[in-house]
Amino acid sequence: MSLFEASWVIARRDFVASVFSKTFILFLLAPMILLGFAFFFSWMNDAQDATASQGRIAVVADGATAEALALARERLVRGTSEQSVPALHNVAPAEHVEVQARALLADENAGYSAVLSGTLDRPVLTGPTRADGYVARRLQLLVDDARRAEALRGANAAPAPVALERVVTEQAAGNLQMNRRAMAKAGQALVFTITMLLATLLLSTLVEEKTNKVIEVLAAAVPLDAVFLGKLIAMLGISLVGLALWGGSVALAYTFLQILQDWMALPTVSPAIGWAAWIVLLLLYFTMNFMLLGALFLGIGAQASNIREIQTISMPVTLLQLMVFLLAVSAVGQGSSPLAVTAYVVPFSSPMAMIAYGAQQEALWPHLLALVWQGLWVALIIRISSRLFRRTVLKSSASGSFFSLRFWRSQGAA
Repeated sequence: MSLFEASWVIARRDFVASVFSKTFILFLLAPMILLGFAFFFSWMNDAQDATASQGRIAVVADGATAEALALARERLVRGTSEQSVPALHNVAPAEHVEVQARALLADENAGYSAVLSGTLDRPVLTGPTRADGYVARRLQLLVDDARRAEALRGANAAPAPVALERVVTEQAAGNLQMNRRAMAKAGQALVFTITMLLATLLLSTLVEEKTNKVIEVLAAAVPLDAVFLGKLIAMLGISLVGLALWGGSVALAYTFLQILQDWMALPTVSPAIGWAAWIVLLLLYFTMNFMLLGALFLGIGAQASNIREIQTISMPVTLLQLMVFLLAVSAVGQGSSPLAVTAYVVPFSSPMAMIAYGAQQEALWPHLLALVWQGLWVALIIRISSRLFRRTVLKSSASGSFFSLRFWRSQGAA
């Protein structure tokens, strides 16, 4: 058999053994259950976190001052958001305001961040130094707005509200760039997350075969390069099956659950190369990213002799994935800077960096070069991994040059 025929036999064997097993159902359900719980608890905690980080201010002042501050807060909230301005709670002044302010700050049930007392002309903020960073600046805006409104009202010069006339355009360059950068990072995060969940499994793929001596039978029957390539293709096929199920589930949820349409609707801005081409490239770059990291992890895992060693090297491998992801993310919006070019050229960050490139640039020819470049590295890593496995684990030598391409041509023509 040729190299690719033998690889297909190995891939079909591993694919059938994995997909038609009972544990494959758990493999498919685990990410969905995890994401479901993450979404549920995130939704539950969002409101609580927003309220906890907002800041509660006790206003110890007369009725007129408290009303003016409340109206100023209402105006600022209309222009920003509820969480951007501290919440005000009116408290009737006591005989000794300073003592009352300290008592309010010590009340753990009330949970006040600071106490605002005095008048609009002489406001006093009582609280810890930390309040100066967030609370003091926003309260200063409230006091200034309230004083301004009172002054205009006293001079009978308060302007009437003016409706903002809108001229609607299809798009603006600033929004276009911002949305495309968001698309680029979303595509990178998607490919990185799925690859991290699936490609790391290749670390332990050859441990069982080495334990029960099956690898020796496979190495005697087919080229060792075919064993590595076949297992890599099988795991890619298993991953694509999982992606099809997960993507189908998301599509059904998007179709039938109206609540998801508010935050999952596609933006009006499309990637620079268009949605169709970008989605195709997203699949291609996921495949190449999986093949690159999978081939590397398969080669690393092939050197381990037991599960304990696999567990030991899992953390460095995860850190390697994270470093590559950070390099690709740092290239977003950098144009042709040295950092961006480095991310495009380094094979392990190239797929995710080129996803971002496709979301921001219209040219297609760089993607063809990138895919060929990444494919060459996949072949090179498989070649190196198989040679190292033969020499270090099987304790046998291989004929031909270590980097010889004649081997691939001869196997393909066989």
